[in-house]
Amino acid sequence: MDTGAADIAATAPDAGTNTDNAANGGDNSHAALLQRAFEKALVAVATQVISDTQSDMDDAMSELDDG
Repeated sequence: MDTGAADIAATAPDAGTNTDNAANGGDNSHAALLQRAFEKALVAVATQVISDTQSDMDDAMSELDDG
């Protein structure tokens, strides 16, 4: 190993830097909060679409049973 080279793998993050981000799984970063909000909105929309589709299927099945 070159004794003149700096060992950058052993250095800690600079003091005061925010290492809490979405890329490393941080829960409080702006990106992580936006991602959770987007996922909640996506789940809400998907749930509504599935509910509407199920209702349409129930109506179609009931028409088949009646006819």
